[in-house]
Amino acid sequence: MMNFEFSDLKLRWLIYTVLFGMAPIFLRLLVGLFVNGEKGVPYFSASDFIAFGIVLQVSIFNEIRYYELSDADWKHRMMGVSALFMVLYSGLYVLLLMSEVFDGVNVRAVLYSSVVSSVVSFLLCLCFYDRMSRSSEDKR
Repeated sequence: MMNFEFSDLKLRWLIYTVLFGMAPIFLRLLVGLFVNGEKGVPYFSASDFIAFGIVLQVSIFNEIRYYELSDADWKHRMMGVSALFMVLYSGLYVLLLMSEVFDGVNVRAVLYSSVVSSVVSFLLCLCFYDRMSRSSEDKR
């Protein structure tokens, strides 16, 4: 079984990337709690989760670009997976934009898809940063 320890790299990622990426989600929840009226603010929006997923995937691109890894094949696979997720988030965002014009878009399905995708991105990033931390510890 894998042992996840919070190294400095993962802690910085958690604070600067994850919390920053989740700011729109937290702010929407906060506003939703305090705003009363006929038309309340929904607690969750697909656009917030899409933004969170994009922030996570950009963090992978950034770390791979500036970090020296011995396993080039793994590096290229991670970049490919990250690029696929970026395309997925772009598609979800296009569907969200289309929902403002057309009634045929299932907004609830876009929301659920964006939530699931962002959770998968979070887990992927957690594994990625775990491997990065271990490789940096091995270099010492």
